[in-house]
Amino acid sequence: MKNKKDEKSQPSPEEVELVVTPEDYEAGLKRGWTDDDMLKPGRYKMKRGGFLARQPKLKNRKEEKTLKERNCVVQS
Repeated sequence: MKNKKDEKSQPSPEEVELVVTPEDYEAGLKRGWTDDDMLKPGRYKMKRGGFLARQPKLKNRKEEKTLKERNCVVQS
């Protein structure tokens, strides 16, 4: 059974800020992780889903492919 709260989900933000504290960094080192395994302490801003935004040709190909598939199904 669904709650009313479950019906409306919030979209994930396009920009995400990741904060790595020195305590987190030290805890990772104690676990045996190396410098290359972790991000250095600080704030990092990242964008979600930027691959297709940077590669518009791939997005167009995908749309063309789905249109061709739809036409094949309709004609059959």
